[in-house]
Amino acid sequence: MSERWRRRVDLPAPWRWAVWIAFTLLWSTALLVPDPIAFLRKHAPSGVDLPDELSFWMAKTLHVTAYATAAILTGWLRAPSPWRWLLLIFWFLHADATEIGQLLAEGFGRHGSLRDVALDHAGLVLGLAVSWRWWRSPP
Repeated sequence: MSERWRRRVDLPAPWRWAVWIAFTLLWSTALLVPDPIAFLRKHAPSGVDLPDELSFWMAKTLHVTAYATAAILTGWLRAPSPWRWLLLIFWFLHADATEIGQLLAEGFGRHGSLRDVALDHAGLVLGLAVSWRWWRSPP
């Protein structure tokens, strides 16, 4: 990693934690509010069609990308090693818990799914691979 690049991404720890917490709160909320795809369909401009298959792939891509981002941000925190790994475990449990929450919120157009849990976990592994340097290096 070049020193110039490192200076651009290594914000002070309080700022990194603020970004991590904000992301955690926003993503958790997004997973438990009424179905955003149904909202997009209902409020789409006239003439714009959102086919079922496209909306399915959009939603699944969002799951993988968001959890990959979660893993990347967790590595970026540069927390001491045992805590860093516990935070990653938190995200694996988060994926499970939010799907259970969606099962309980089925009246709001949400549906929990084991497939989504698997995609969320795949996103975490992908994010871990992409940000491996942050996971290996000391804080």
